Amino acid sequence: MTFKKLRITGPGAVPYQLGQPMHVYDANVLLGTLDPVPVANGGTEIHIEHFQPTRVVRDEQRHVGRLVFLEICAFVSEHFHQVQAISFAFTRDVSILGGGVQQAAARIETMDRIGAINVQIRPKADALPGQFVVTGVWAYSESSMAALRVVLEEQRALYRDRPMAIGVADKPGVRAALRRLISRRSG
Repeated sequence: MTFKKLRITGPGAVPYQLGQPMHVYDANVLLGTLDPVPVANGGTEIHIEHFQPTRVVRDEQRHVGRLVFLEICAFVSEHFHQVQAISFAFTRDVSILGGGVQQAAARIETMDRIGAINVQIRPKADALPGQFVVTGVWAYSESSMAALRVVLEEQRALYRDRPMAIGVADKPGVRAALRRLISRRSG
């Protein structure tokens, strides 16, 4: 199987409906959830902020949050035509991106590339100095959609070389858990 894109569903792997928590998968491997996903302005805007990565993502030595966000933008724009804007607030510390300044700079660069507007950086409340929140809005337009497609395909190409779904069964904890499950069922 060749990786094409991440899969987004509602709870229990049912088709996603606006306002539900989002579950993001690589094949059958849950990468994380967004809960809540508020809908605003009469259903024309959603807000992305509370991504909760699974252990598979937290243990990964590369950043997949950018791909997750870009996949969400593409998914929403393709399936929910009434949504014209996706506001976001990136607050999660991702140490593999470097310190707070480097994390904020990487996020701003990506948001600029996809045509996000009103992108702002501010110090994170109740955090150590040097931690920042990056906020803004990705508004649907032909030009922002074209920009999103370019950056999304770049991220997919980087991810395609080593998707999460491939290697999960190779991790020692997963392999041991699978052996225990199989021995219970056959015993």
